[in-house]
Amino acid sequence: MIEREDTVAYVARLERELQAAQDRIVALEREATLHAQYARHLDQRLTALLSISAALLISRDVETIVKLVVQHATSLFPGTAAAYLYLLDGSSESTIQLKASIPDHTPSALITTLAEMAIRAPRAMLLNGPELERLIDQQPASDGSINGDCATPQSILLAPLRIENQRMGALIVCSDQFYHSFLPRDLPFAQALADLTMIAIDEIQQRQRAAALQRDLVHTQLLRAEAEARLNAAQAQLLQSAKLAAVGELAASVAHEINNPLYAARNSLYLVEQDLPPDAPQRTFLTIAQQELGRIARIITRMRDFYRPSRGELSSTNVNALLRETLELVTTHLRHNHVAVHAHLANDLPAITAHADQLRQVFLNVILNACDAMPNGGELTVKSSLIAARPEAPAALAIAISDTGVGIAPEHLPHLFEPFYTTKPHGTGLGLAISAHIVTQHGGRILVDSQPGSGTTFTILLPLEVPKVE
Repeated sequence: MIEREDTVAYVARLERELQAAQDRIVALEREATLHAQYARHLDQRLTALLSISAALLISRDVETIVKLVVQHATSLFPGTAAAYLYLLDGSSESTIQLKASIPDHTPSALITTLAEMAIRAPRAMLLNGPELERLIDQQPASDGSINGDCATPQSILLAPLRIENQRMGALIVCSDQFYHSFLPRDLPFAQALADLTMIAIDEIQQRQRAAALQRDLVHTQLLRAEAEARLNAAQAQLLQSAKLAAVGELAASVAHEINNPLYAARNSLYLVEQDLPPDAPQRTFLTIAQQELGRIARIITRMRDFYRPSRGELSSTNVNALLRETLELVTTHLRHNHVAVHAHLANDLPAITAHADQLRQVFLNVILNACDAMPNGGELTVKSSLIAARPEAPAALAIAISDTGVGIAPEHLPHLFEPFYTTKPHGTGLGLAISAHIVTQHGGRILVDSQPGSGTTFTILLPLEVPKVE
């Protein structure tokens, strides 16, 4: 009997041990299942983070990035009822702005408070249980919920958007389902998503800053080039003025030296004329001599004052009439050199206030130079036109004198209007220098366009307004 009772106890103990072993096997199987599920879930999250990274890399603006982040947050954290992304205002480092949310609506004051908390936090935070309830209770009664889609929040993930110890925003993810409450293991993924967001945003901002710096650099280079051009032009003008001043001093000196014997000769002729009878045949020759001496005196005066036309010499001038007179003066010269002339003078050109003799001298110099550039003959075209006023320039007359000659080599173009610079064997280098200065004194400009072998065009621009002469 005793042996039977021992056997029964032994069997019962074996049964209990077997049941315990089976319970341990079931627990191990459940744990293995949970580990497998967690591994699958972890793999899905890593895959989701990789896809988010790829999407953020191809985004080209901040608005697209923030929308992508809140969209992917709902898939990365199952049970998400709402997601918000805030960024600091660029103009105010203490003001945060909502940039994207799901659902798209104005968040409550609690969300703004949580965003400010997240920005100051060193890393991602999980709020649930009593701590979350205490925050909700601190909100006004009319604002006790987060929003209509998360009326009873069970847990909230907060993550600062940070890069290199700088926090520029916050990501907030809210769940209202108890069976889908967020867990501590969700924190690394929330922070990873926030860091990826900030890296993508910072890359765009750096690219924008680089583009702005590049634009500033290009603008600075343009300003420098303009400044150098103005400096070079000022230096060239200074050199031109110095040379013209030398020419003026030389002209004044020569005029002074010639005037003395010239006046002596004129006075001598006047005395001889007084002693001749009225019907003396020599009076004709004396008259011619006096007229020529007078012309010499006028030439000397113009040579002395060519760079300083006085206002008293300015008068209403018809440019077309001056051009016709100049062409008549050189008609024989052009014919002998087999140069055909084509004049296209605009009708009804307004008169300008100018020094007619000096403008005639300019036209004559340019026409004679054009003739010299066509040793074997060619065509000379003279055009006049009216240029209407523009914002950058007033109304002006344009006189274009073109030839079909040999043209001007590029290396000579910058020096055409320098005194004493010439490419002619017997030239003085003063004709174009004097012409350019006369045009400048009239408030105008003289331009040159030339191609070797294709001819040259001189364009003289004269303003309609009266120039200011010092």
